[in-house]
Amino acid sequence: MRPVMGILRAMITFVYEEKHSVSDALMQLFDILTILRGEGGCPWDREQRPKDVVLNLIEESYEFLDAVEQRDIIEELGDVLLNALMLLEMHQEQDRNDGIAALNGVCEKLIRRHPHVFSTVSVANSGEVLDVWNAIKVEVEGKRDATDDFFSRLPSSMGPLEQANKIQKKIGKVGFDWPAVEGVVKKVQEELGEVVDAMQGNDVSEDVEMEIGDLLFAVVNLSRYLGIDPSYALHRSNEKMKRRFNGLYALSKERSIALDSSHIEEMEALWQEIKRHERQGNKER
Repeated sequence: MRPVMGILRAMITFVYEEKHSVSDALMQLFDILTILRGEGGCPWDREQRPKDVVLNLIEESYEFLDAVEQRDIIEELGDVLLNALMLLEMHQEQDRNDGIAALNGVCEKLIRRHPHVFSTVSVANSGEVLDVWNAIKVEVEGKRDATDDFFSRLPSSMGPLEQANKIQKKIGKVGFDWPAVEGVVKKVQEELGEVVDAMQGNDVSEDVEMEIGDLLFAVVNLSRYLGIDPSYALHRSNEKMKRRFNGLYALSKERSIALDSSHIEEMEALWQEIKRHERQGNKER
């Protein structure tokens, strides 16, 4: 079947040039995005809205994190910059001053919040830097929580996992925190016990759902206490599970083992084999 052809349109002439400075390379990318979004540009790009691009930016940011681990960042860094500049172009279309104001604003903010670099404030370490940063947000910029809501400045659109982490960090800043990690671990164990107890109750669905939520909240707190980002930690576990199960999937086809509950023992053996190979590979690197 031959592809359906659309209306023939005049080709836009643009010659790519390899640039040798950040400013020139960024401007070339911005010019290309302007063309794609403009009259005679790409229909798909013209249909995109800021929400679409923000969601793409989140996805590309995770792909960049994967690339960092694999030490192959160039393409993924480009995709992150593409989406960031696409947002800038979209706001330029609505108001030519928006993008300039946003860039000026973030430059001014960075200078204002770094008086230890651009002024005479002295700091001894990164902890004191954060103290100065937060004090400026509150005392200079007036970014305070609402009087009736301690969490009023948390974005409502933030995912539940990220929001749990932010809630716990915010509470911890005022000293409402565990004195040692052993208490956090004990809380995780306690919440797991409550899940098991709820599973044995009468109203299983309602109670178990709440207890599962409490367990997840406690695990996020443990992650926060250890200085680990829970979203990225879960992202890495997801990637590991996909990688290992794809290995199991390949071996099962190679050895004619059906993937179903009647072959659970064979699948478990394949799973352990894949884990052994993975551990061996890690040792050899």
